[in-house]
Amino acid sequence: MSHHLMPRNATLFIWFRLLFNCRFYYPVYTVLFLDFGLSFAQFTSLNVAWAFSIVLLDVPSGALADTLGRRNLVIISSCLMIVEMLVMACVPVGGEWVFAVFLINRILSGAAEAFSSGADEALAYDSIPQSERAQWWPRVMGRLNRSMAAGFIVSSLVGAFVYDAKNMNGVLSLLGWKDAGLTKAMTIKFPIYLNVLTAIGCLAIALTMRETPKAHAFKNLRDGVRQSWAGIRSAGAWIWRTPAPFLLIVLGFVLDSMVRLFYTTASNYYRLIGIAEAYFGLISTAVSVLALLTSSWMEWLARHRSARFNFGITIAMIAWGLIVLAHPVPGWPGVAMLGPLMLSGRLLQFFLSHYLNEVTDSAHRATVLSFKSLTMNLAYGTVMLLAGWQSTFLAARMNLSGEDLRVFAAALTWWPWWFAGTLVAYACLRALKTQDEKRPAT
Repeated sequence: MSHHLMPRNATLFIWFRLLFNCRFYYPVYTVLFLDFGLSFAQFTSLNVAWAFSIVLLDVPSGALADTLGRRNLVIISSCLMIVEMLVMACVPVGGEWVFAVFLINRILSGAAEAFSSGADEALAYDSIPQSERAQWWPRVMGRLNRSMAAGFIVSSLVGAFVYDAKNMNGVLSLLGWKDAGLTKAMTIKFPIYLNVLTAIGCLAIALTMRETPKAHAFKNLRDGVRQSWAGIRSAGAWIWRTPAPFLLIVLGFVLDSMVRLFYTTASNYYRLIGIAEAYFGLISTAVSVLALLTSSWMEWLARHRSARFNFGITIAMIAWGLIVLAHPVPGWPGVAMLGPLMLSGRLLQFFLSHYLNEVTDSAHRATVLSFKSLTMNLAYGTVMLLAGWQSTFLAARMNLSGEDLRVFAAALTWWPWWFAGTLVAYACLRALKTQDEKRPAT
């Protein structure tokens, strides 16, 4: 293999991840659902369905990869993404079937995530000769991180821009189409149409990938699913007995669920503080640039500071952000003050990956990481379910509709207290788990 030419599957893996994850509707995620006519409680329940579909399918997908082949699983994932996008593109805005169609969309989306999760990476990794993996894989991951950052910048700017009817009418007017008359009900689907194209691109890339030769470990799918669940139970027992990975995973899903709750509802918060939708993409772009600029700082912290110090910084950044959300500052100052919270998710994933891999032996690694993914999606689904119940409760108490921004603002005031409570619970659990340990992991 050439030392200058990246392996074929590795290059295709980068393109697949780029097109699969850089979605044009992300900068307007919450408001898109609400503008389709859904309530905030319905929006949260849809995200619960998405998270739990991943939880249910994450484990069987590993067995599927071993029985059907990893390339085939990536192809299935791409087909699911195409159907997922077409379903969303076809539903009428404000129609009576909006919730039912979006529920189908979220289940398909979760299935696509679960099926491609790990299969694409394993396909790329195993296609590199074993003697060259140490040399090539850091390059692949480095290029992937840079490509994803650039991809999110482009998709955020374009997605937020085409979502705004005023922007699109202005562009068409400049091009000579003076009376285009695009309405919000029309442009709301433009980011989705763009994602239909990227989904087709994912399928084209998946079809171009090459399966790596390997011995199938399972006789059939049922045997594969059974052994996969057995592996999860075994890893779960090991995690429960071993304080270091147990505490890392528990702390991870406590922090991650709050960060993802903010990410999921961020566009609604921007609307609350008076930021025009056309600027949502600029905010997402600024966060991507900030992540690029601070990546070397994260590496320095991992090398020169303890896990306790690094997670302490992350917790402080999240706590600060939740306090800002509970006391909204109008306009751009309110966005700038959320910088630490926006960046905290990157820090959390970096530190969690670093320390969890450090304390996990090779024999358990893949299953432990799978277990982490399961628990994090379970925690996210639970928090979204609680947020939906909270919205319904507050709307009834305030005699307002669930999607009213005043209800959302009232809900935000509860978040710091929930976070403080979960941290206290974690501290008590940590004390119990490490009382006989001389050197706690976190």
